[in-house]
Amino acid sequence: MIPLALLTLAACGDKDTVDSSPPTFTEVDTMLVQSCGFNSCHGTGTGGLTLDGDGDYDRLVNAASTGDPSRTLIVPGDPDNSYLLWKMLGLSAAAGEPMPPPSGGLDTEAAMVQAWIEAGAAND
Repeated sequence: MIPLALLTLAACGDKDTVDSSPPTFTEVDTMLVQSCGFNSCHGTGTGGLTLDGDGDYDRLVNAASTGDPSRTLIVPGDPDNSYLLWKMLGLSAAAGEPMPPPSGGLDTEAAMVQAWIEAGAAND
């Protein structure tokens, strides 16, 4: 199970200055393309997933993982069963290498993805 409480705590800040509305897919996709979509990674389809801003929603939401086809990358409303989040958190239940590689870290980005999934993973 994903340590959602840890992500929730990591995402907390000064409530007076933080927008409490969930992120939109446009915001999530922009972040994913900037953080993961460069040429050496998912910009060229590494691991069977391309993140280039064109068609990303359909490649992510209710789509099977190529690394573990029994898992769904994004399950709207269900971060615990959203495999992309498992990969971003580096959970041992995820097949292959964590995302990003061990030298990286996507805690803030994972919190954003989690909030979007919890809000239903809509395609704005």
